Amino acid sequence: MDTHAELGLDAVASHWQWALDAAASALDAERDELPSLLLAAERQALAREREATSAVLAQVAALHGIGAAPWLAPSPVTPPLLGLPGGTQACIFDLDGVLTDSAALHAAAWAEALDAFLLGLWHESGYQFVSFDRDVEYRAYFDGRPRLEGLRLFLTGRGLHVSEATAHAIAQRKGEVFEHGLERRDVAALPGAHRYLQAAGHARLGRAVVSASTATLPMLRLAHLDQNVQARVDAETIRDRGLRSRPAPDLLVTACRELGVAPEDAVSLTHSDAGVAAARSAGMPVIGIASGAAAERLAGFGADRVAPSLLSLLDPRLRASSSAWTRSRRAA
Repeated sequence: MDTHAELGLDAVASHWQWALDAAASALDAERDELPSLLLAAERQALAREREATSAVLAQVAALHGIGAAPWLAPSPVTPPLLGLPGGTQACIFDLDGVLTDSAALHAAAWAEALDAFLLGLWHESGYQFVSFDRDVEYRAYFDGRPRLEGLRLFLTGRGLHVSEATAHAIAQRKGEVFEHGLERRDVAALPGAHRYLQAAGHARLGRAVVSASTATLPMLRLAHLDQNVQARVDAETIRDRGLRSRPAPDLLVTACRELGVAPEDAVSLTHSDAGVAAARSAGMPVIGIASGAAAERLAGFGADRVAPSLLSLLDPRLRASSSAWTRSRRAA
């Protein structure tokens, strides 16, 4: 895949979207001046141009081997069509659990590193072995936190104390296992993530990602989402700027500064309790992305709305691929 072509193609798609939207607005402004038959003909011609442009973009994407092809919306995209308040200027996305399925890879890497450590304790001192809980303990101690911070919380929760050297060795092992998963390309975009980011771009909204991971950019690239994100606040930013992890608001406030918007004009899209609490602390509207019991939990923490996925937030007109896009992909 030609990543440079992908980056350029998404930008071209947004500029075409804006140009076609401007033409549609111009026709609307002249609707009382133009004869009805001429107005109808011009609107039909504009619709055909939109379809033809979408088809060309899809063909170029297929030529370069780009799986997540650019897409044009059938009409101007506004925040309400994205399930957002009308005055929204930016979206701040969690990486894990909202844009990508990388949370499972993180949890599995911690399980491998910690179970080996816990088994060693059992052999050496008779400490009762209880394997790492990839759901409950990952969410409680590690999700959204820097590696060593989460590890210290986990160890304290288990009543364990280790040297700094041991803690660093466990964290290093987790990182090695995680990197191996990345080499196997064990990260993918969640349903609707690419379409939602593109639609937000068409609506001229700022888009930032927050994550405590040291591999935020590689994961975005593996999921083919990096070209649709304008700012990242990740482990490097946390370290360099001394930011507190969530539920403190630091990551979200920093992301808003990077995009040049006030927190109250941005919306946080998060999958975690701490993410909801951080948004509330920052004075930012928040949408939880979860289903089942997790959705109830996020609502209980104060999420303004909870949806099972980014795709479900989109207006149905923005979910469906255009007929031209579908035909061109079949032809390719």
